[in-house]
Amino acid sequence: MTIVNIQPQMTIYELGEVLSTYIEEHWKEVLNKNIKELEQLFREYKDATYGMYLDKLIPPVWNLVKEKGFRSAESTKEDDFVIGECLHFRNSMEKAKWGTPHHEKRVFWIVIENQHKDKIGTLLFELSHSHIEFNLPAQPRFFPLKEMKREEIIKKIIQLEGPNKPLG
Repeated sequence: MTIVNIQPQMTIYELGEVLSTYIEEHWKEVLNKNIKELEQLFREYKDATYGMYLDKLIPPVWNLVKEKGFRSAESTKEDDFVIGECLHFRNSMEKAKWGTPHHEKRVFWIVIENQHKDKIGTLLFELSHSHIEFNLPAQPRFFPLKEMKREEIIKKIIQLEGPNKPLG
């Protein structure tokens, strides 16, 4: 794994940049290494297969994030469906108007707090995917936001997302 330089004093923007770089450098490698298995699993599990992919992609870097004192500000509830050790399915949105069945988008959000329990901002995670076959038509992405309230985050996601428009 590439050396990931995460420091406890980072801002949400700096943390987002490090996570974005990690994803950019590793998403295809993890995909190519697991593609046959994921394509077979998709026949039975459909969209849940993308969570299986993210369970392979995100945990190595998320563990480094946690080691430096960063955490999700929201606690995991008993009935939560958590993907990649950090993405709560209940904190996500998917809209048909953002894409097509071959290129759909789901956006997750994580409000981040530092080692002092201070909320520093929100990380959005965008996953482009197909509902027809196992396919990632675009690179997954982390994107930092200053907004931290659920209503503000949802409003910002809707504002940022347009037809086939990536975050940012």
